[in-house]
Amino acid sequence: MKAALVAIVVLVSAAACGTPVVGVPVPVAVTPAAPTPTTIVVPQPVYVPPPAYVAPGDTAEARTVVAYYDALNRRDFATAWSLGGSRIAGGGGYAKYVNGFATTAWDTLTVTDVRGSTVYVVLSAAQTDGSTRVFSGTYTVSGGVIVGSHMARTR
Repeated sequence: MKAALVAIVVLVSAAACGTPVVGVPVPVAVTPAAPTPTTIVVPQPVYVPPPAYVAPGDTAEARTVVAYYDALNRRDFATAWSLGGSRIAGGGGYAKYVNGFATTAWDTLTVTDVRGSTVYVVLSAAQTDGSTRVFSGTYTVSGGVIVGSHMARTR
């Protein structure tokens, strides 16, 4: 009993001094820090419209023209050049051909008909300034390569 009385005196004395005793819970006032504002930057996805390729009859000729525009949309100008860009560029060479697409953001091609080696298309060319140019006409394909084109701007 004397030991218990000594322990109580020690605890009371320690509490009076403000010195916590190990093993005895002592209430502590904690002031939470002000929350730090967090800015979260959510990257916006770049919108790239899907190409609208409609190939009636799914012919080799239509697939060649579709592959040509697919290469252009991927900015794979070397492939587009080899698929016939070199034959329909109108002179000036490869660098001028590539530069001709500098303001084109995306092409959407619709194949409207295929008659033999002639592929009839409507082309909607979205420009980097937000405008759209629309063309219609034909591509002539031979041996898996575009060998000629007759395209006219409709708007």
